[in-house]
Amino acid sequence: MHFLVSQCYSWEGYHLVQALLEDGHEVSGLHGQSLSDRETHLSMYIGRHAMFREGVQDTEYKAHVSFFGTAERSVESKHHIDISYAADDTPELEKQILLPILYGEWMARDEEAVQWHGKRILFDDEYFHRNALPIKSVMQTISKLLSGDGSMNNYRFYTKEVCPEQEDRAVIALTRNIKDDLSSLHKHYAQFRFFYE
Repeated sequence: MHFLVSQCYSWEGYHLVQALLEDGHEVSGLHGQSLSDRETHLSMYIGRHAMFREGVQDTEYKAHVSFFGTAERSVESKHHIDISYAADDTPELEKQILLPILYGEWMARDEEAVQWHGKRILFDDEYFHRNALPIKSVMQTISKLLSGDGSMNNYRFYTKEVCPEQEDRAVIALTRNIKDDLSSLHKHYAQFRFFYE
């Protein structure tokens, strides 16, 4: 299957492209006119993959996935899906996947906190411990949803601890080992700190 991902070099886009490529899919990627240092760094990881191409290809995509309402509506695809942190009722958005606070390699962070949705949230904050999910698991799940039978729903991700019983969209609850995950991430940050700054 072939997917188009807008904002492919953003932190979230990079992890989705990685998950799609690992699942054996072809990916075309779109990005803004100028890349930040972090986006340039991430582009080097996926830009050389044989199944990845920059720009719109002459094909019909299984889905066009955008982050934060950035999709160009002129692209031919069977589905348009937006991935965001907050619900958007814009009529042009066919399907939307809502994310919780995420953590993972190359995230915007410092030694003590993650930068998320315009906020600095400490790693030992109760909100972070109750709600945060690893981006790799979330994007792997989204990759599986995208390559499914084609009947996409609106989804929202939660940790098992805070997952509500009923919701206005399909709920996906994931488990994680936050203590081990953070230990691994702090080691990664210590090793590659230069690339985080």
